[in-house]
Amino acid sequence: MKRMILSVGAAMAAAMAGAAVETVSPKGGETVELLPSSQRRVMALATQDERIAALEAMDKAGEKGVWRRTHSLRLRWRTTAGEAGPWKVELWRDGGDGARETHWVDDGVEKLSDENGVSTYEWRVPRANLELGRAYCWKVTGGIKCDVWEHGSTVGGVCPTCGKNQAAGASDTARFVNAANPPRWIAVEGRVGNMRDLGGWRTTDGRRVRQGMIYRGQALNDNSVNGERRGRNRLMVEDVDYLKGTLGVKTELDLRSPREIADLAASPLGDGVTYIPRSSTHCGGIFADWGKSVMAANFRVFCDARNYPVYFHCIAGADRTGALAYVLNGVLGVSRHDLEVEWESTFYPRLPEMKNRNGWNVKRHFDEGFAKYGADGGTWQRRIELYLLDCGVTEAEIAAFKSIMLE
Repeated sequence: MKRMILSVGAAMAAAMAGAAVETVSPKGGETVELLPSSQRRVMALATQDERIAALEAMDKAGEKGVWRRTHSLRLRWRTTAGEAGPWKVELWRDGGDGARETHWVDDGVEKLSDENGVSTYEWRVPRANLELGRAYCWKVTGGIKCDVWEHGSTVGGVCPTCGKNQAAGASDTARFVNAANPPRWIAVEGRVGNMRDLGGWRTTDGRRVRQGMIYRGQALNDNSVNGERRGRNRLMVEDVDYLKGTLGVKTELDLRSPREIADLAASPLGDGVTYIPRSSTHCGGIFADWGKSVMAANFRVFCDARNYPVYFHCIAGADRTGALAYVLNGVLGVSRHDLEVEWESTFYPRLPEMKNRNGWNVKRHFDEGFAKYGADGGTWQRRIELYLLDCGVTEAEIAAFKSIMLE
């Protein structure tokens, strides 16, 4: 759905003053939980064996759950003066300096009840992609189009074609808080999935990884089929607007091989986005000499504040992407448990046959690889720092990355 920034003029605001559109929920600052319970329940378990057992039990019970995405944000409002759609729904972060998202909606708005002149409506916001632990505001305006479709929008509540007055109203401003449970999944219109914010996780010293800075996901275009010609774009036009405009992506780090990329020389996001193609390895490969040199080069992308926000990916956003994500959050101090479940989130709930392949056995590579760095009893964060130093990264570069990414 197209996102645009609009404002209500003084004349229209005056015309709407006597109308009655009221927000219902969420309204009073309550916390909204969009991460499905199936994900939260599995991710809360202490060990990978427990998580695998839980997923196997869910599989046997036929419990499908919701994976690699969040629930839709449900907005409800009521009208008492006959206001009708299309509706203008505005959503913005409370106290933030970002632009309001303005949605014009008609189809998809459900009338839940209509009794004694009071109508209650609900709209499920597609791809809300809200930041975790943040307060948001929303409001709705109704009755902004003539009953005769061809006449178009009204001006100040009066149709410019037939002169008919329209019932119109702007609601109060409602407030809610999005729960602080990561991961923050990001959804777009096109064929790019497994996308999430690397931020939102708590560190072992109580800080939080900054959101809106690093995004991981699938490739923005298909792999080449012959190693010569690039694969087709996976994005819709509105996705480009969203990733560049709303999320503000400035750098795309592409971890695919030269054959997968072929002749792709610029980001599918277009002008203004720096494209860095760098063939990378995954899993145990990051501990080999070539893997360490590539890790150092990739890490340095995140040490320069001018590169942010950054979107990085391979083709599926799984192995190569997951290995880099593990190191980035690990050196920031995200707990070993949370590093594991962030990695596994890509593969949930592929069970039971996936237990020993395609993601589930990667934990062993990380456990064995990072355990070689540092003394017994050392923190996992310090072991990952020592690994990066062995890759050729400097203490100053690690410090620069932390200063950018930790709240």
